[in-house]
Amino acid sequence: MGFASHLGPWLLGTKKYTTGTTAGTIQNMGATIVLQAGSYTTPSGVSTSAAYTGDTTRIAVLPAGAIIHAIIADVTTAFVGASLATTLTFSTGNATTGLSSNFASGSTLGTLSGTSTLSVGRTTITPNTTNIALFDNIGTTDLIVNLVFATAGNYTSGGSVNVQVVYAVCGPDNALYPTSFQN
Repeated sequence: MGFASHLGPWLLGTKKYTTGTTAGTIQNMGATIVLQAGSYTTPSGVSTSAAYTGDTTRIAVLPAGAIIHAIIADVTTAFVGASLATTLTFSTGNATTGLSSNFASGSTLGTLSGTSTLSVGRTTITPNTTNIALFDNIGTTDLIVNLVFATAGNYTSGGSVNVQVVYAVCGPDNALYPTSFQN
């Protein structure tokens, strides 16, 4: 099977646009959910005698107007820090300037952290009150989703994570369905 691309929202439903209040006769179309996947593995040869902040790894680039449904992190090999916090941070950049110059709370989509170890398993990253607006509408330009691995204490051994960013493609105006004149 080959690949196909489609620009703009892919809508499913049986009624494109109507008015009224009776189910079955009014608009019932909605945007489909899609995903982009990426992965990160800590590099070999990193000093284990100090705290460590890894390089930024691009996980996905979401189209303008997208609504983020979930960020799912599957840790397949544990991330181990000696005693202090071990963290995966999902942060944003934009297509024009690349990585944000800082990881302020407004540019952080969420974190996965443990006291010393991020164990093998699946976690869904949850938005907080500061970043929930990014989940509801990423804005009028494409959005880069980055991952940064860090340990506050000694870095003991590396880990691996597979990430899925699940989202709905919307129009750049955040519309999920056409108006009656956009036939």
